[in-house]
Order: sequence, then structure tokens, then C-alpha cells
Amino acid sequence: MTHRAEQIIDAVVTTLTGLTHTGSNVFRGRVHAVPEAKLPALCVYLGPDKIIGQYSQAKFDSELTILVEALVKTADEQVDELLNQIRKEVTIALQADYTQGLSFVLNTLEGDTDAPELSGEGEKPSAALKMEWKFHYRRSRTDPSA
Repeated sequence: MTHRAEQIIDAVVTTLTGLTHTGSNVFRGRVHAVPEAKLPALCVYLGPDKIIGQYSQAKFDSELTILVEALVKTADEQVDELLNQIRKEVTIALQADYTQGLSFVLNTLEGDTDAPELSGEGEKPSAALKMEWKFHYRRSRTDPSA
């Protein structure tokens, strides 16, 4: 079994795949630019994983932060309007099941969203929007996969 953080990020990627605006253009931990043909897209990144309490002698409660970045490039719409439509879809998807289908996830909380990064370079305007999500989960003190 993999670390519970790995299981959570896999569940998030699965949940976000197939949204109306981004479709199958969901990438995990992408470090290279997304080709224009794959936009709009979502990139999903691991953030900090903090122990927030001790449930019992054998269990810790942790809070995993996952960053979801929406990327768009279009001449058809206002890029910030498109980002907000994608943001809405992400919120609805991740809040539909606050456990993400995992028995050890206790809650999913929407965190901060950065201001959009807008660019007018190139033929079409482009933009990016980073959204922060926090996943409260419980794990074994001695085995982070249990």
C-alpha cells in the first residue's frame, strides 16, 4: 500500500478528470509547459503535509495541502471568467464527496485561491489560477500507508 498522501492525490486527479471545461487534461506534478492543444487544463501538485493532532496512541491526524492550478488560453472568452468557471467545477467536484471515496479522509476544505496570473503575450491571452485544498486525514503513527 502507498502512503496515504499518495492515495489522496490519486483520488483528486481521478475526481477532477472529466470536468466540462478541462476534460481529460489533468496533469499531476507537471513541470513542463502544457501545450496549447491541451488547454484548458488542470495541474495537481502535492503541498505541505502537517500533523495536526494525535487521535490516539496509535493514530495521527494530518492535513495534506494539494494545489490545483487551472491553465487557460483563449481568444473566445475573458480568461478570468473562464478561470472562474473552472474553479466552480473543481469546487463542485471536490466537495461532492468530502472523503474523496477514502475511508481515512475525514474532511475536504477549500483553502485560499491566488489572484489570476494574466498574460497577453502571444496570439491569445492566457491565464493561470492556483487553488489550495486541504485534506484532513488519519493515519497510523508507525505506518503512513495505514
